[in-house]
Amino acid sequence: MLTKLKDTIHNEKGFVLVVAVLMLAVLTVIGIAATTTSDIELQIAGNEKQLVNDFYNVEGGLIYVLEDVSTWMTDDFLTAGETVASYWSDADFDSDGAADAMVEVRCIECSGAPCTGTTIDELSDVANDLPAMPHVAPPPIGSGYGMKYFEARRYGATSTSKRGNIQVQVGTWRAFNKF
Repeated sequence: MLTKLKDTIHNEKGFVLVVAVLMLAVLTVIGIAATTTSDIELQIAGNEKQLVNDFYNVEGGLIYVLEDVSTWMTDDFLTAGETVASYWSDADFDSDGAADAMVEVRCIECSGAPCTGTTIDELSDVANDLPAMPHVAPPPIGSGYGMKYFEARRYGATSTSKRGNIQVQVGTWRAFNKF
């Protein structure tokens, strides 16, 4: 009986098959993990591409509205008063017929003491959340405009992506002759 037990323990028949099955199982698990990881990486890259495109569209909306001031800085806008003057529009700056971003412009203004900005109902909360400072001020130093003949008026422009996940704001000023 001792010999049978010794022969059974030292019998290596079928060992290669067991090792091969174990190696195949390990390689299958590694392959599934690699496939899952690559799928997740593709989703992350797609989301990042969409986010970058949205950011560029928002930035393009701001550039569009700041370069073409004739779209919003009309006589009606300038005479409306700093607490109600506003402009908003869907910006299609690549002319494909679809809105690339929503842009909003309003006066940066200070009403009362302490300075608190007035809310304009037609604009979004982000567009209404501008730093409160005087709308009319002397031109910035070094701008080339003298304080004697010119004044600067401050405006805030807000651009929002189509999906609403990115919003960018910028402040700008424009020099006007004193009346």
